[in-house]
Amino acid sequence: MAVFSTACGSETRAAADRGGSATDGVLSDSVVTVPAVPTITLAALAPASYSGTLPCADCSGIRTTVALFPDSTYRLSERYEGKSTAVEVSMGRWEQRGGTLTLNGLARTMPFGVGGEDTLRLLDQSGKPIAGNAPVTLVRADSMDALRGQAGYTGTFSYLADAPTFRECGSGQTYPVLMTGGYQALERAYTAAKLPPGSGQQVVVLARFRARPNTMEGPKERDVMEIVRYLEPGANPDCR
Repeated sequence: MAVFSTACGSETRAAADRGGSATDGVLSDSVVTVPAVPTITLAALAPASYSGTLPCADCSGIRTTVALFPDSTYRLSERYEGKSTAVEVSMGRWEQRGGTLTLNGLARTMPFGVGGEDTLRLLDQSGKPIAGNAPVTLVRADSMDALRGQAGYTGTFSYLADAPTFRECGSGQTYPVLMTGGYQALERAYTAAKLPPGSGQQVVVLARFRARPNTMEGPKERDVMEIVRYLEPGANPDCR
């Protein structure tokens, strides 16, 4: 017994020297807990809208709002302060890889560094921080601004079985079209084109988005389109 007790005591002291512990003669190494790296998820980023002022080469700044939707589409509103009061709205697809979120439009891409869930910081085209003191940060709004004001959109209009749709060029996303407002003029132009049944026609319209009515089938997070005015046939070969 004396020999056994001495051995146990030696093992216990050795464990203590190594930073471990011994219980009833069984050794247990200390466990070091490494804090988890925060993960930025799609659910954390969208649906949400972010606003702020971004740099402008020939104006005092671009007042910017971007609305991110869970289907990976976005709407981007830009007003060139000190130069124009007009608001330009465009659409496209967004993607997030690690700490970078990129807006992919037809004419350009805009990379942002993601600052948690609350800020987007504009990066240069190589994905690097922009040097200088120019404002580059968009801040998450307390409530979602879906940018549903009227704007010009180019896309493919189709009409089949009393179900008109509009496939927007920049995002490639298809939206149901309400048969209200300026819809009749759009349908007349489509009919006059005498396209094969089920075919689409690229058009330019002044339109606004509406929240999908509860009575309409389909994903509730995806809006429907209301035509304000038919403008002209479209001719954008880069449409998604």
